[in-house]
Amino acid sequence: MENGKPLVSVITPAYNAVVYLGDTIRSVLAQTYQNFEHIIIDDGSTDETETAVRAFSDHRVKYIRQKNSGQSTARNAGIAAAKGKYIALLDADDFFLPDKLSLQVGYLEAHPVCDFCYCKVYHFFHNDPGKTYYFKMEHPSGHLFEKLLVSNFINPLGVVVRKDVFEKYGGFGPEYRWADEQYLWLKFAYRKVNFCYMNKALGYCRLHPESFTNRPQYLQKSQEDYLRILQLVKTWMNEAEIRKYKIRRLERSRKMRIVLGKLMTGDNVFAKFLHALYLLNRRRRLVACADRARG
Repeated sequence: MENGKPLVSVITPAYNAVVYLGDTIRSVLAQTYQNFEHIIIDDGSTDETETAVRAFSDHRVKYIRQKNSGQSTARNAGIAAAKGKYIALLDADDFFLPDKLSLQVGYLEAHPVCDFCYCKVYHFFHNDPGKTYYFKMEHPSGHLFEKLLVSNFINPLGVVVRKDVFEKYGGFGPEYRWADEQYLWLKFAYRKVNFCYMNKALGYCRLHPESFTNRPQYLQKSQEDYLRILQLVKTWMNEAEIRKYKIRRLERSRKMRIVLGKLMTGDNVFAKFLHALYLLNRRRRLVACADRARG
């Protein structure tokens, strides 16, 4: 505690992130809530990521290097090293708005029944930073297992979680590289972790051509991983729960998406057309909002 305020551990996995990382760290240092540690896990970068981190002399910015093992392993390493009461997630190309930690930690402190606070997130395109968007979708609160089975509507950028939730139920699943966040949310939700949504945008997510979700193989790989997650979920359940949550129907729908995803990965005009159509359809879910300066 510092002046009665609990410590927050901000976890940032970074791989060859030197282009963006300075802005990301500055957004944490600019928080109105100042009792934090910012743990950057360098996932075996080959660029100047370490130099970018060590350029900040603030003792709250902490650098850990590991051999290249993937984002989930890096996040788990950061969580294991964290000393805070709360865990906040921040990728190396995104950034917080100044009141993010203050508002979400304040909410969690005022609502002890809430385990997991997530907020609205703005998006912007790296090559057109003056325009701001958000994804139009439902953001419920409560016990969300059934809803999270159907879709992943929680952006890790918006998340602040009590650390003891990770201590009870574990962290990310490196074996689900393309759907690791959905695995974690489902694991928490099945165990009745209480999710609370804050309808205020408190972070900016950068969209760029190198984004994971823009890759042609993303749909196929993410649905293959999610199918494996569903197979794991079934082991948690009895037959009545499997029927209740329509797990077999979800498996069939994922298999259909895998077929579509495979069609996108070919090196031909049809595959490129399908991928472009997929990206266009996803972009249509983005709603433009008033432009504003980013903190």
